[in-house]
Amino acid sequence: MSLLKHTKRLVKQWKKQPRQLVVNMVDGKDGKTGHYVRVFMVQEYPPEIIAGYLDQLDGIVTHAGATLRKTIRYAQSDIKFNTRMKYKLNRLTASINDQSETDPARNAEIAAKETILALRDSTLSSDHKLVEVQTFLTISAPKLHQIEAAEAGMKLWFDNMSGKLNELKREQQEAMRQTTPAFDPYSDHSEFFNKTHYGRVTTDSVAARTYPMTRGSFSDSEGLYLGRRTEDGGFCFVNLCDPDDPRAQNVTVFGKTGEGKSYFLKALVVSLLEEGVHVFVFDLDGEWRELCSYVGGVYIDHTTEEGRYFEPLTIMPAITEIDEECAQYNRARYKMAEKSGVRTFSLLGENLTRPEIFEVGEAIRRVYRAAGIEKKQPETWNAPTGPKPTIHAVFHEIEEAAHSNADAKSLYDKIKIYFIGIYDDIFQIEEASSFDHKAPLVVYRVGSGEEDESKKDESAKQAQIKMSMAFEQVNANIHLLKIAGADFSAVLVDEGQRQLQNPELRSYVFTWYTAIRKQNGMMILAGNSPAIMLDTAAGVGMWENTSVRVYFYMEQSAVRLLSSHADLPSEIQELITQNEGTQRYILENHKRYDELIMHVPPEEHVLYKTRGLKTAG
Repeated sequence: MSLLKHTKRLVKQWKKQPRQLVVNMVDGKDGKTGHYVRVFMVQEYPPEIIAGYLDQLDGIVTHAGATLRKTIRYAQSDIKFNTRMKYKLNRLTASINDQSETDPARNAEIAAKETILALRDSTLSSDHKLVEVQTFLTISAPKLHQIEAAEAGMKLWFDNMSGKLNELKREQQEAMRQTTPAFDPYSDHSEFFNKTHYGRVTTDSVAARTYPMTRGSFSDSEGLYLGRRTEDGGFCFVNLCDPDDPRAQNVTVFGKTGEGKSYFLKALVVSLLEEGVHVFVFDLDGEWRELCSYVGGVYIDHTTEEGRYFEPLTIMPAITEIDEECAQYNRARYKMAEKSGVRTFSLLGENLTRPEIFEVGEAIRRVYRAAGIEKKQPETWNAPTGPKPTIHAVFHEIEEAAHSNADAKSLYDKIKIYFIGIYDDIFQIEEASSFDHKAPLVVYRVGSGEEDESKKDESAKQAQIKMSMAFEQVNANIHLLKIAGADFSAVLVDEGQRQLQNPELRSYVFTWYTAIRKQNGMMILAGNSPAIMLDTAAGVGMWENTSVRVYFYMEQSAVRLLSSHADLPSEIQELITQNEGTQRYILENHKRYDELIMHVPPEEHVLYKTRGLKTAG
């Protein structure tokens, strides 16, 4: 059974159902959750409003045992400063002049006059627009007395603030439908929000005061589901799969271990799959097997226990040259395989000297020549007449050279443990170069998740080697997907702080991060600290090629590093450090910010749970 086809994901449910809440109109009880639900509208605003003024209601409602969702709707007003408004302004001016300063009605008329003047000025200026603001407060509670206590507390607060709530007694069902998190402003429901006695018409600058500025919503009308707003429960969608958008659509996710990062990544991958994106995941700890199986993906286990690997010296098949990028790829296939081989031995040997790297290159060239493959003759690349080029053959060349060459001898001593020593089982079975275009998700398990501290360094090293070997396979498959007409591919690397310890591997990933956009691809990199990117010049360039950044809770030191390299508002920095244990995260998209939490149905939740993760959603 496919999760994508048969599970009714929460987002889909809210979008497709004609009524988001099944409510008994007699007692106002939600038929799905069993909670009592009521919606109120701010009919009269307090005389003075500051950003986030409604946050004071959170404590009042929570103390009563209820929950509160705030929904603020903004719409362009169609009010015009016409002859009727002009006459009204003249009447107000005359009335104010006739009254004494102590007349109680005078202040209200002065306020009305100032409002009309502001509306008049806005029609004459391109700097201001008229906006209609509607503010709705939805409260819910399991017990009737709790929701009544919350209602009484809110009414008292508005009364003390010289404001007023409208109970919408006869319009609860329509209010609930229109204020749900997945509300569609283009639906053909009733003209609920367009009634003249609802909302408040004001200028856009004044309307901005009703909005909590550091937690603004920027949800697109379509795209990937990235979570729900903590402010009002609204869904957040970001369109990262627009082929007409020239910007790089890469994603970075940072957060301390156990704060919900891996959970979020799995939900993000399912969102990508629902948008038709082919996803490739490098799995270090074996956390993706169950989800991969559930969505009908392909799981390739390249851990030491399995001994499977992609041969780095394999020259990938030529692809159809639909554009110059594809032609360049075809011309570079020999060089990519050669570099992949050198990178593999560099990872095996660690900190190779220049003479040792030279010996690796010479051994690879001898193996290619023995196979009948010539660098400048592409027709020989995929039809070798001699022995198949392999890293085992290269090792034997190095072993032979070690008898008379000191550099080859030092190289041999560094790598022999992986061919004739205790780790000779990691390259047992060569994996065929193949790809199933119908597989929505391909997961490469490249690590065994060692918990033994004495084995962690070696385990991480072997995971890096297996990941490096799989790079060219993924790269070729992304090119093939582009030719097949796929809009987007995505490559996800989790546990970046462990995967990218090796400078050479890190440099390769950073280069890929920049270039993948040309193949309709995106990179998703996750780690526990932004240091994996911001500590190097190449990483800073990678940072600048990122559209979406997600920040879970991080220690102060990590946030300071983040703020030193990025123009991150102080309010956002403070929120990041306050979110420990909450599973909340800050989403940044082109300098816009929102605070979200990932909420998915129970059938998805059980697939996402990972080691050390608190319950999310």
